[in-house]
Amino acid sequence: MTNQEKSMRRTVPVVATAALVLALTACSGGGSTASGNGSGPVKIGMVVPLTGFLSALGQGDKEAAERVVADLNAAGGIDGRQVELTVVDDKADVTESVKQFNQLASDPSYSAMLASSFVSAATAVGSTAQSAKIPTIALGPVDAFADGSNPYAFTSPPIPAVYARALVDYWVSQGVKTLAIGYTGGDLYGTNGDKATAEYAKEAGIDVVLDESYDQTATDFTPLVTKVVSAKPDAFVVWGAGPAPVIITKQIAGKGIATYFTGAEASDLYLQPAGDAAEGVKAAATIALGGDALPEGAYKTKVMAVAKPWMDANNGAYPPEFAFGGASGVELLAAAIDAADSTDRQKIRDALEKTDLLTSNGRYTYSPTDHMGLDASSLAIFEAKGGAWVPTEAATKQFATELPQ
Repeated sequence: MTNQEKSMRRTVPVVATAALVLALTACSGGGSTASGNGSGPVKIGMVVPLTGFLSALGQGDKEAAERVVADLNAAGGIDGRQVELTVVDDKADVTESVKQFNQLASDPSYSAMLASSFVSAATAVGSTAQSAKIPTIALGPVDAFADGSNPYAFTSPPIPAVYARALVDYWVSQGVKTLAIGYTGGDLYGTNGDKATAEYAKEAGIDVVLDESYDQTATDFTPLVTKVVSAKPDAFVVWGAGPAPVIITKQIAGKGIATYFTGAEASDLYLQPAGDAAEGVKAAATIALGGDALPEGAYKTKVMAVAKPWMDANNGAYPPEFAFGGASGVELLAAAIDAADSTDRQKIRDALEKTDLLTSNGRYTYSPTDHMGLDASSLAIFEAKGGAWVPTEAATKQFATELPQ
């Protein structure tokens, strides 16, 4: 393990939804809360892209979040109160997302919010979270929320810089000397990922030979692919989500370029349409993607407690990375509400900032200066083989020696 890896790693145990439910149930005694004296539902709002070019992300978040809520309610809810999750569609549109978020946040009966998996949309609601004083967890990796400068805004997935660190550390271990970057120019996920990758690559002595933005709504990426092939990099990383990465994969296949993605493509929703063209591509994704490849033990049990119900409901398909993020978002809010013993927004926010919680997405250690709570130890590098994401040799070694206990 490199010094960089050592500096980024902490032990990252993961807890399954069932364990959280048991913990909350054990704490439940019907005690009163600050709003409603312990009666009525605990209301959480969720704004995600259920339609539009990022609908796969929002649908995954929604399904996983609703399953966690159902488990919580089946176990008696939080302090004897049922959890009510209201999910609305932002259509992968920033303006629509802000409108829907504002509408829910302005209703005092809502205690907390889950913001969009569309990074630009989630970022845009930060000011409302602060002005409405409503604790909010973004389901997209929002850089602006990570440092705690917005006291009411948190993020569930690792931010782009964490993915970039995991990728660069892997490239260093593989002897990569030159790099090409393609990123979505109109989305903060792409631009922030590009910036962090370029910075870390420079620090590691990797030469960025091409740094090119693309239109994520385009259907032909021949100009980008042509430039990448001409640059002859040792590695090519794509920062983006939606259909574009699938098209790029098909257009660059067979051209001898080692291609990398992030967790946005860590699902069957990328692998199936990409087909054989995806064979051999790699991605940095949360460790939970390892599933059955994880060694037997407590960690695997917790991950599979989230994954198995998903697979049972989806014809055996393994959950996408963003499903683990959606599940973790609800778990984090539920734990904070329980710790606060209240549905008061301010008390939940204060409890959330002190949260140290194991989820299927990693160990979250929120603090006043860390509203992301994760680091590169929550990620591993996977490879597409035979229509599935499988651990690379480096990931397998990581699983054998560095998994959370």
